[in-house]
Amino acid sequence: MTATQSKTKKLAMGPEDVATIEDRGGEIHVLISPTSVGSTKMIMGTATVPVGGKVLQHAHPHSEECFYVLRGEGKIVFEDGEVPFQAGQAVLTPQGQAHSIFNTGEAEILVVFASGPLAPSPKEGHIILEQED
Repeated sequence: MTATQSKTKKLAMGPEDVATIEDRGGEIHVLISPTSVGSTKMIMGTATVPVGGKVLQHAHPHSEECFYVLRGEGKIVFEDGEVPFQAGQAVLTPQGQAHSIFNTGEAEILVVFASGPLAPSPKEGHIILEQED
């Protein structure tokens, strides 16, 4: 057994090890999850949003979500206001709060995100509230 593997699952994951999710705006790689490494309390991954792009309005009914901005700048829009962010900042989305993310800068946004606790099922963890234009 190596340092990157447990008895049953790989413990170190990269974007090449998981599917790319593209139906929410931007690209998402869920690196740490129950299916990828057997996590039981949270998920973690990376997301990008292209220049001028947005992540569709959605909510996480069972979880808080946070992300750390590695590159770019934008705003997260809640029902009662918006919060600008830039590289070097962390952002918290409270459990159940509907939100969307807009890239307002001149570079692609790259974030590392985490969310927990887990929803009863993946489908219940991320509820899309709007459709693409």
